[in-house]
Amino acid sequence: MKICKVKNITIGEGMPKVCVPVINRNHQDIIAELMRLEKLDIDLIELRIDYFADLLNDQELISLFNEIASLSLTKGIILTYRSEKEGGNGQLSIQEYIELYKLAVSSNAFDIYDVELSSGTNAIITLTSLIHQAGKKVLMSMHDFKRTPSIDTMMEKFKLMDSSEADIFKIAVMPEDYKEVLALMETSLRAKEIYDRPIVTISMSNMGLATRLLGEQFGSAITFGKADNGSAPGQIDVDSLKQVLKIIHENI
Repeated sequence: MKICKVKNITIGEGMPKVCVPVINRNHQDIIAELMRLEKLDIDLIELRIDYFADLLNDQELISLFNEIASLSLTKGIILTYRSEKEGGNGQLSIQEYIELYKLAVSSNAFDIYDVELSSGTNAIITLTSLIHQAGKKVLMSMHDFKRTPSIDTMMEKFKLMDSSEADIFKIAVMPEDYKEVLALMETSLRAKEIYDRPIVTISMSNMGLATRLLGEQFGSAITFGKADNGSAPGQIDVDSLKQVLKIIHENI
């Protein structure tokens, strides 16, 4: 597998990398939370910028991004704007979404940018080019908080992510039963065999817990946990998560 390296973190090799989301709404709380998470035994931090109260204020965004850059965090930092249609709070137009990421890229505060596959071809081309020209990584994502699509449909999504030149592919879905959890894990195995880039697959809710723990065996390179409040159903405490991942890693 082709790995994805950010700072001193190698995504796609060894244990799944543990990522914790930041969902605070104001500038100072975001900075305080980033500094707190920097001290934890995790690998990545995801800033969910769609929670930010001043999302339409460019000066506030620039101030926030510049302060994040000044922290010189050692964790890999993912910037994620999650649209409402994909389970987030974001209501920006596509052009506003692009402008948001332009400000972020200019600040050099982030290592990885989540780009939604549903953004459309033109936006994907623009954002991917912008991010890659800055020497940063694209995590292309697809979320379905209502159901688990068929294996063929999920594989088609991975194919689209591959053709879009994403560095990391992510699919997160909601299961109705354990058969659908197994379907996601089979999708992970298939994708791992076909593609040479890190795959991230998540079956949400407590029913999908296994997908957050067994990534090293089934091909999922990042798992999301919580230090306090999570950003999606089924996220578990990072200390417990890390402990289980280590036990699995040492015994396979």
